[in-house]
Amino acid sequence: VQKTAPGYDKESGCKWLIDCLKRFMISVHGPDKVNLLFYEIQLLIIRTLQAVQKVIMNDKHCFELYGYDIMIDDALKPWLIEVNASPSLTADTASDHELKCGMLDDLLDVVDIEERRAGDEVQIGGFDLIFNGSHVRPARPMSVQSCLGCYNDRVQVKQKAQREHLKARAAQQAAK
Repeated sequence: VQKTAPGYDKESGCKWLIDCLKRFMISVHGPDKVNLLFYEIQLLIIRTLQAVQKVIMNDKHCFELYGYDIMIDDALKPWLIEVNASPSLTADTASDHELKCGMLDDLLDVVDIEERRAGDEVQIGGFDLIFNGSHVRPARPMSVQSCLGCYNDRVQVKQKAQREHLKARAAQQAAK
């Protein structure tokens, strides 16, 4: 459908970053309706995972990435098209490449191989904790209560980690 739409640009594609889509939808439908939509998308994600939780591998040494294809109708109702257990990471455009590399960077932050996280975070990069025994509300007050990846502090976190690394390195050098 997208590739045959009028105005389709082969170079840049037709994909929107979720925060751009959300801002556009707020400008058209208002924050209350968009807030409800994003909340319903969160519930949709939670319910699909709950439906298959008994067959999902539960090993603290492994993780899986799922890709959700969701269609939004003209009444702002989300419809689940499919859940991809191995979503494609092939990028068709420069912006798609940037989006997918950023998502992988955030994913590795969630996995926390370097063990820098406290374990009580509700948001890491573009990922939001939406369920922890029950539905999780965002920690920061905002007019739209559901982020679903629209808020991303990846750049600030990376800059802070770089500063801490340089401080620790300088302290090691000074101690020698």
